[in-house]
Amino acid sequence: MKRVRAISKIRPHSPVIVKGKVIAAPTLVPKRHRIFSIEDETGKVDCAAYEPTVMLCKTARKLMTGDILKVCGGVQSAFSGYQFTINLEKMKVLELAPKTSFINPSCPECGKRMKSMGKNQGFRCKKCGFRSSQLKKLEVNEERWLERILYITSPRSQRHLTKPHRRYGIEKTGAPKTMIENWHHP
Repeated sequence: MKRVRAISKIRPHSPVIVKGKVIAAPTLVPKRHRIFSIEDETGKVDCAAYEPTVMLCKTARKLMTGDILKVCGGVQSAFSGYQFTINLEKMKVLELAPKTSFINPSCPECGKRMKSMGKNQGFRCKKCGFRSSQLKKLEVNEERWLERILYITSPRSQRHLTKPHRRYGIEKTGAPKTMIENWHHP
């Protein structure tokens, strides 16, 4: 695979490695494939995680806008108004965007979670009846169920020259300490 420094340099029918930020949440297309878009300063490209790749498809489902990835795969040419698409073979999550949500405040009287009375009308407690228009929703950072690691296709969908997952991280190890004398002579 060829490392590409900018998305604008991607050419069709070539294997590439490119880094980018997720700009569109993954969408489900027919046959359970996931498509999402990444961008850098020079442009954007779609990435496709097909259902038979199993692990990549499950991982793509958990991506959010703002995540930074390094993706590897073959480039499919543009067709029918679509731009280039990278058919994912590997994906490394470099950074995760924070996932935040908002929850109703707790009642200062009894501690139960309050209910909203409507837009800009405040909150009320159903247990003790306390009301307040001064309280605001609380921002909570949620845990992301995605790790910052390399994800590769499942063994059943790997091409014949794909490095097995168990070989990552142990490159250039396992060389014998001593060589066998005259191993190449009869």
